[in-house]
Amino acid sequence: MEIGFELGANVPSGVFALHAVIAVVFLGLAGVNGSNGELIGLAIYLAMAGMIALVGVMAARIVSRR
Repeated sequence: MEIGFELGANVPSGVFALHAVIAVVFLGLAGVNGSNGELIGLAIYLAMAGMIALVGVMAARIVSRR
């Protein structure tokens, strides 16, 4: 999958990694809500994790072009 920048020890990878870590936290919260049977909380946290990861890819692409 081409994400628009090379992964490695550089600033765009750091930006993406930061967003990925935050997205994993939200995935964990989604898991807690899902195990408790709270479907609305599960859906909201899954959506937030997806959006944060997508913003991480977009921000890393912007940073790599500067």
